[in-house]
Amino acid sequence: MVPMDQKDEVKSKVDIVEVISSYLPLKKSGRNFSGLCPFHTEKTPSFMVSAERQVFKCFGCGESGDVFTFLEKMEGWEFREALEDLAKRVGVRLTTFAPSAQSKEKDKILAVNSLTAKFYSHILNKHPLGEKAREYLVGRGVKEETWREYDLGYAPSGWQNAFDFLVKRGFSGADVAASGLVIARRSRGAQDDGSFYDRFRNRLVFPLKDAKGTILGFSARIIDEAQNNEPKYVNSPETLVFNKGSLLFGLDVAKSTIRSKNEALLVEGEFDVISSHQAGIENVVASKGTALTEKQVVLVSRICENVALCFDRDLAGDAAARRGIELLDMAGVIVKIVRLGQFKDPDEFVKSNPEGFKKAINSAENIYDFYIESALSRFDGATAEGKKKIGGEVLPMFSKISDDMVRAHYIEKLSRVLDLDISLVAQAVEKRMPDQYVAADKLVPGREPVFGKSGLTLEKYFLALLVYGDNLKQDDLALLAADDFTDGSAKDFFSWLHDIISASKKGSGKSSSQKVSNRQKSLKNLLSKLPGDLDGFVDDLFLVSISPALADRELWMSELKKVADRIKHISLKKKLGELSRDIKLAESHADNKKAAILSRKFDELSKTLKGGLVNG
Repeated sequence: MVPMDQKDEVKSKVDIVEVISSYLPLKKSGRNFSGLCPFHTEKTPSFMVSAERQVFKCFGCGESGDVFTFLEKMEGWEFREALEDLAKRVGVRLTTFAPSAQSKEKDKILAVNSLTAKFYSHILNKHPLGEKAREYLVGRGVKEETWREYDLGYAPSGWQNAFDFLVKRGFSGADVAASGLVIARRSRGAQDDGSFYDRFRNRLVFPLKDAKGTILGFSARIIDEAQNNEPKYVNSPETLVFNKGSLLFGLDVAKSTIRSKNEALLVEGEFDVISSHQAGIENVVASKGTALTEKQVVLVSRICENVALCFDRDLAGDAAARRGIELLDMAGVIVKIVRLGQFKDPDEFVKSNPEGFKKAINSAENIYDFYIESALSRFDGATAEGKKKIGGEVLPMFSKISDDMVRAHYIEKLSRVLDLDISLVAQAVEKRMPDQYVAADKLVPGREPVFGKSGLTLEKYFLALLVYGDNLKQDDLALLAADDFTDGSAKDFFSWLHDIISASKKGSGKSSSQKVSNRQKSLKNLLSKLPGDLDGFVDDLFLVSISPALADRELWMSELKKVADRIKHISLKKKLGELSRDIKLAESHADNKKAAILSRKFDELSKTLKGGLVNG
């Protein structure tokens, strides 16, 4: 058991925004951060992170929690594994905490990978069995100094070369199997027979490393024409340390150049990287496919602000590539496209015409210019049908541009090339843009109004507005009464807030003029006294996406009054319904005096309701 003070120490030193940002791109959204939820598939960001409360919540699927919960869900860890990882990040030594079994297993896999890479490297560089692999590399124009820089190796033919080597070095069959380097043999009954064979045989091996150079897995390519019936590339399976979508091949070699140039050249395959690097283009990494993942985007966005994409296929029609481009844009990265021209891939281009390839990189065009030109080359922008097809292809991309000025630039350009009024194009883009912030006018009226799929009621939105700024006045709470709330938690929090502000005012012992200025209370100080049973409810309030424009107190107060008026309107209608039932009950019992009193109350509330805005 970990002492609570150590858990709290780790949590106090960790920034949840920084931790989550290492898994997916986050964009500033008001006082919070937003991104695409890693726990379910979505096109519009509904995943919110609060730096103030150090919590996250997806308003699409409902997943929520603190930094420990996030790591447990993302990594499939138990609590103590998440604690151990975070403690390492912030330099806290856990005095009563032994490494978990999974942590020990990871260290063992890394040791197996490291030793295996040395084994494959030795075969390639010094053993007679590596001769044909050396000839293959030379035939592709790869120099020995280059393949050594990337630690390439060769897995020779044979069923148990790597397995036998590792077992002789003291690793068990289970240790080797956990690394994914071997496959369990199956008997005719499809049952494991307890023996293993090497996953990689007669293949050129590329170690797959993180940015620090730690080997997490391997990719292996056929080098023999007789292997054409086999997959060209085979990767390590997912293990405790390896996930293909979490790595960029060559990043350990290229990161310093990427950082100094503030730009990465992103290609698809290992040979694209090796050939480019050998030609003097040293800021190159490979994504091993066009479908960039959140983690790959995070890796590259941490060290540069510009990415030039040079992929083998047409990106305009590649939905997976478009999603990656959206992620790069969300991470604040400027994306450009390098055109391959007549060449099938960067490897062929750079070997055939290295100077031409460098020129193509230097003249790379912005991704959105590329999308417009690509659409114009395929559809007739002079016809109504052509305009429709071009708009259908590029407008959804424009609606995802996170920077307002950049979006406006491309709206203007598209309207010019299609000879359309700029306002029409702007409206078409706006229709495709997701609602980023909550507003009273967007909340759906009804018995319990909610905003979109988030389940945000008017009552919760009112309270979210209250906690939006750091300062509160007692007059702000006077807009409603506790009995106007129907949600139990909302009513409890409002009552608590009202009571604690009233108590702090009464307990002030200051002069009248001092009391007036003291009416504005620090919300941060107040919430430090929040009862534990309201913590989760208040966390959700902080995660509501409220427009930064409401930082202006006049606009904030206008919105607050608007929401309070709608809540009061619903409350009054409910009270009138109750009074109507009570009046009928009194009349049925011939209690005329009670019926008259209730009727007067009914008339008073009716006048209030008909009077328009309650707080206007």
